[in-house]
Amino acid sequence: MRGTEQSLVRTKTCHESITLTFDTVYPENDMSAKSLYFIPDISGFTSFVKSVEVEHSQHIISELLELIIDADDLKLSIAEVEGDAVFFYKPDVVPNSDDILRQVQKTYIRFHEHLKFYETRRICDCGACTTAVNLSLKFVVHEAPTSMITVKGKEKPFGEDVIRVHRLLKNSIPSKEYLLYTDNLLDGADLIQNDQQWSKSEDGEDEYEGLGLVSYKSIGLAFLKKLITVPSPLNYDNLRNEPFHYSMDIKAAKSRVFELITNMNERHKWNKEASEFKYKKGVVNQVGFKHICIIGDRSIGFETVSNDFGPDKLVYGEKTNQLPLIKEGITYFILEGDETQTKLRIEYHYKRLPIIGWLIKLLFIGRIESGLQESLKLIKEIAEAEG
Repeated sequence: MRGTEQSLVRTKTCHESITLTFDTVYPENDMSAKSLYFIPDISGFTSFVKSVEVEHSQHIISELLELIIDADDLKLSIAEVEGDAVFFYKPDVVPNSDDILRQVQKTYIRFHEHLKFYETRRICDCGACTTAVNLSLKFVVHEAPTSMITVKGKEKPFGEDVIRVHRLLKNSIPSKEYLLYTDNLLDGADLIQNDQQWSKSEDGEDEYEGLGLVSYKSIGLAFLKKLITVPSPLNYDNLRNEPFHYSMDIKAAKSRVFELITNMNERHKWNKEASEFKYKKGVVNQVGFKHICIIGDRSIGFETVSNDFGPDKLVYGEKTNQLPLIKEGITYFILEGDETQTKLRIEYHYKRLPIIGWLIKLLFIGRIESGLQESLKLIKEIAEAEG
């Protein structure tokens, strides 16, 4: 059972005085209990966000942070999600070396498999999407006496060791991906003494203001890449020989027109036939992405696909098998151009149902054609108005 020391801090906002209560919690036996501090940190995050499209980079980093959290087998607690890292801790318990190494390996492999999968499924060629595969992952692990603070009912680690483990994220290790662990961990034991597949650890030390010289060991993680599973190549959908199609020149950047088409948050601007769109929020549209279009009393499901229409073209496709008399229908948006001009071509490919499928031309094709023409017109108007 821990002892508690309570302190009051009074502060002011421009409107009122607020009293904050801090409960600093100490374990018994003169802080003899030890806790594990475990931080997976996404390297390259700062330059990634500064130099690329913000919305897509936010979605990609969010997915990676969620993946890191879901990979936890050590039953860790989360102190903070820190933009590019997750600050985990395990109060009063330090797992053994084998468990720590397994956790590092699992998280690392899942991180890179996700990036490989994203690279094979992406449809966008913006800076965020094309450079995501270059992100890397490092780990800092530390053992320290348990010291906790409670603020607004939230308990989290507190004290000099929290500062130390965060300072160690900035160090003199030359590689981008590694496991760094302090000499405190498991009383200075060599983590890899029982695991021959891991690289040999190397000694290191760095000077930090207020902390002095901090020594540590590090292990490069590049050898784990041989365990990463590479996704199978995509199987593109077959195309009809003679789809119906429409083209239009738009005085706007190709990247902006593509975002207008593929971003579900903007779909309502040019698809006026639908009353609602349902989809998973906070995810970049990519091959396999699914959404539901509500038209009248019908809910029609679509899945994002791609295809090869030649070099230097951006391609976005949506397929569905939920339209009357159509076994499968695919709408392709093919874009080419630059930062001032875009040529947009819409092609509609479909496979008829057997026997009665011939009725589609009589009953539905005219409606589909007029809907696509109206969408094309609105996309042009919106993109050019923004420019």
